[in-house]
Amino acid sequence: MKLLIVLNEDNGINSRLGFHFGRSPFFGIYDTNSKELKIIKNIIDHSKNQTPVDQINSLGIDMVYTQGMGRKAYDLFKNKDVILKTGNYETLKEVIDNIDNLKDLKEDNTH
Repeated sequence: MKLLIVLNEDNGINSRLGFHFGRSPFFGIYDTNSKELKIIKNIIDHSKNQTPVDQINSLGIDMVYTQGMGRKAYDLFKNKDVILKTGNYETLKEVIDNIDNLKDLKEDNTH
């Protein structure tokens, strides 16, 4: 499973988490099977014919960890069967170490 984690910085496993899906400058992509981690710049282009969710989905993402996202992105991810997770963590390492404890992102975490 590929997990996308919203990040504020590129500091490897110690990167601090971002708080909003679309506004964070980096994403961590963690493959739970191979244990491989990649950090990429958030290069989502809101002017493309593809929605930001489609652009993320093209990376083969199965799950997204964020502490918040807009209602439209929430609905689009849900329609594509992407699992949305959240939790009270501060670093990428904490999220990876607690994958089994992540909570479902609920509609009340959208705005």
